[in-house]
Amino acid sequence: MNFRFFFASRHKEVISLIEMQRKTNRLFTNELPKWALIVHKVMISLLFLIAVPLCVLSLIALFTEDDLSIFLFLGIIGGGVFWFGRFCYKNLLQYTQQRLIVELREDGYFTSFSNQKTNEKQTIFLPFAGMEYVLLGMDYQYAVKATPRSTGPGGKVVFYRVVKLMISGISSDRKHEVVSFPIGDQPTLDEWVNVFQANQVPVLVTDKALSAVPYTKEGIDAVPKAPYQGTLPFRIGSEAKELDNVFLTEEQQKQQAEKKKKNRKRMRGFLIGLGILQMLMVRYWFIDWRVVDESVFSDKADDTLVLFLTLIGLLVIRFFTQSSRWFDPLVDMLVLFGGLTVGLLWTLVSVSVPDGFSFAVYSHWLLNCFLYAPFAIFMIVRQLLRDRKEKKQQREQAV
Repeated sequence: MNFRFFFASRHKEVISLIEMQRKTNRLFTNELPKWALIVHKVMISLLFLIAVPLCVLSLIALFTEDDLSIFLFLGIIGGGVFWFGRFCYKNLLQYTQQRLIVELREDGYFTSFSNQKTNEKQTIFLPFAGMEYVLLGMDYQYAVKATPRSTGPGGKVVFYRVVKLMISGISSDRKHEVVSFPIGDQPTLDEWVNVFQANQVPVLVTDKALSAVPYTKEGIDAVPKAPYQGTLPFRIGSEAKELDNVFLTEEQQKQQAEKKKKNRKRMRGFLIGLGILQMLMVRYWFIDWRVVDESVFSDKADDTLVLFLTLIGLLVIRFFTQSSRWFDPLVDMLVLFGGLTVGLLWTLVSVSVPDGFSFAVYSHWLLNCFLYAPFAIFMIVRQLLRDRKEKKQQREQAV
């Protein structure tokens, strides 16, 4: 079974998402088999052999053909194939230029990282006598799961629970180290635990996800833990619907709170800008639209365009600012209402308006609310559920 493994140390983090190959249950390396290297190299060569001629033909078409569609067609396909080939080549370098070894030896835990291009090398050896304890917790790894569909085979990205094994102790260099390794099956975990226990190393367990635990003594010591009795609080390989129950230190919680405050400030700035834009559109754009039935605008094309751009603007604001309050979507609508109202008052005192213009402006706002409602309801429900989970986790962590 392959593992995606994060290698890190407290001195210099080298974080690479690399698939580890199992040599034995206690020895793993990122060295690919010879057949896999050959397959990768052949595939990359074919991609470049396809991409380069397509790009050349696209350039020829640019100067010889009057119709630019041929140039664009060949250029897009050639550029896409070239990009994918380059991506595969850079990914292969992780396995040819970098060497990663993890081994649970008879005398301790050994891990080594080397980069042939930069001549960088880092080795950590934790003897059993120097280990303070081993901590078993939860982590997540993703995979593509096949899903049958009526139109044919399909797939979706799912997350699975694995064990994150963390070791705290004094290395052979007399430095305190915190290292980790993911284990994705019960037999391998049992073998590793037996080795640690046979060498009198305390094995502890936590029900928290260790995905964000800092690789420091203070970070791992802060995790709530208990002696391992042979049973995990989760099932290895079970599918995780959400990446929850992640342990955060007090410092990380403060940083997260500060990030939320900054996001809210950024959100307010964007929303104010969107509200000002509504005001200016009422004064300089809506005023040119014809009103029918004294209640709605007749210029459906422009009205549709404004509604679409406003909706996109709200969704972009919510996506990039990562709103964290359930009532934020309601604030969005109030800001739009305020911008439209100020723009309407400005227009009323500046120029003459057709009958029903005020009703048409607010009809436009109501239509905005109607279109935004499905997204707003989804965001409100999602945030309420998240808040409930966060409060539950905080209560559990406090205990």
